[in-house]
Amino acid sequence: MASARRDLEERAQQAILKSIVENYKQEKKEWLNDPPLRKAIFLYSFFGIKNALLIAAIIIFSGFLALFLFPLVGLFGVGALAAGGLSGLFMLILAEFIFLYRSFTNKELHAKAVAEMLNPDITFTPTAIKDKELREKVDKALEYWALIDDEIQKAPKGILRDDSPHAVTHNEVTNWLQAVHNLAEHVDKLRENKVIQQDLQKIPGLIQEYKADLKKATAPEVKKQLERTIADQERQLRSLQTLQDNIDKATYQLDSTISALGTIYSQLLLVGTKDESGSKINRLQEEITEQVHQLEDITDAMDEVLYQRAY
Repeated sequence: MASARRDLEERAQQAILKSIVENYKQEKKEWLNDPPLRKAIFLYSFFGIKNALLIAAIIIFSGFLALFLFPLVGLFGVGALAAGGLSGLFMLILAEFIFLYRSFTNKELHAKAVAEMLNPDITFTPTAIKDKELREKVDKALEYWALIDDEIQKAPKGILRDDSPHAVTHNEVTNWLQAVHNLAEHVDKLRENKVIQQDLQKIPGLIQEYKADLKKATAPEVKKQLERTIADQERQLRSLQTLQDNIDKATYQLDSTISALGTIYSQLLLVGTKDESGSKINRLQEEITEQVHQLEDITDAMDEVLYQRAY
């Protein structure tokens, strides 16, 4: 059971990585002009196994060439060995140039290089979510994702696959799963943040104390400072309350999106023939996109509050 679960998470991680690569390619139409990508392709090619084998083969060939030319030293002098060494060096440079050129024109290798470059950005680790309720939501989303993805893979070409103009694509459903995980991860971290929870409980009382002190204060400078302090505390409290509202909203949104995943799956089961009109599939696609946007909007809203308060 645990092994099957790990395999499913690994499958999701690979799908998310593939989706990120595809999104990267779409965002950067001239992606070979992107310096980080050119560097990634060069490093992936130059330090790859194929290039290592190529260099080793040329070195071995040069060694055999030197052994072959060594008996000719008596006839032609050390120039024969020098010529052999230069020939080997020339072959190495030429082979490397051709190899790297082909690497930069190989789209499949581009994707692998981008995948290696972006792999550290993959953060799909449901087991790292400490809150049991949130972890169960992500687990349920993962199960639905696997079922939906299986249906997409089984569907005839032109129905749900990427070559259909109304396709419910593998990438879109995977983006949805990633958005669910990201939001759950954010909420989990905020629930675990002791400072936020303590401030939510403490600040209202502090504001009342400062207001009581303000009524008693007589010195103008003290009053002015208390007014500034109260204003700052009230602003912080509003930010914290907004953050708490977003946490509650995120929890409800996760429930909603899991229900939507179940609905999408049941609707996909009804799509099984090429005669199926594109309008139904198109509605599914639009619903998936809308769900992803809602999840991302809530995540961004929480991030904005966090950046403002530096929690």
